[in-house]
Amino acid sequence: MEKTRMTIVAVTGIALFFLANYLCRFLLGFTGLLASVLIALAIAIYMGFSVARALQRVPAAAERSRLLWIYGGFLGALFAAFTAWLFLGEGFNAVILATIFLHYLPYPALAHVMLSEGVQRRFLGGPRQS
Repeated sequence: MEKTRMTIVAVTGIALFFLANYLCRFLLGFTGLLASVLIALAIAIYMGFSVARALQRVPAAAERSRLLWIYGGFLGALFAAFTAWLFLGEGFNAVILATIFLHYLPYPALAHVMLSEGVQRRFLGGPRQS
């Protein structure tokens, strides 16, 4: 298992999360759920391609799990802290909770899709199964 490579890709994905969100939301003014989905898709494609090229094979389940736990766990903790901060000022609000959850969900979900065996085989240029 390539723990170091998976950790590097996960940490790079986290750094890209901050950079891409800053660029899109503050410098370009592109906001909303669509921005979250597009940023999550771009980061997920980068992560899937990086894993395929670094390993030159489909990642094992343990490698894929490690990457997703680091990446999704860090972002989940970040979104949970942001949600708690919002609730301290305004009290619990189900709409805020649902909105933040919808902004968080694409990041680990799309990363999971891009790290799936079928997508990894396409990144590697292997034979496609019908």
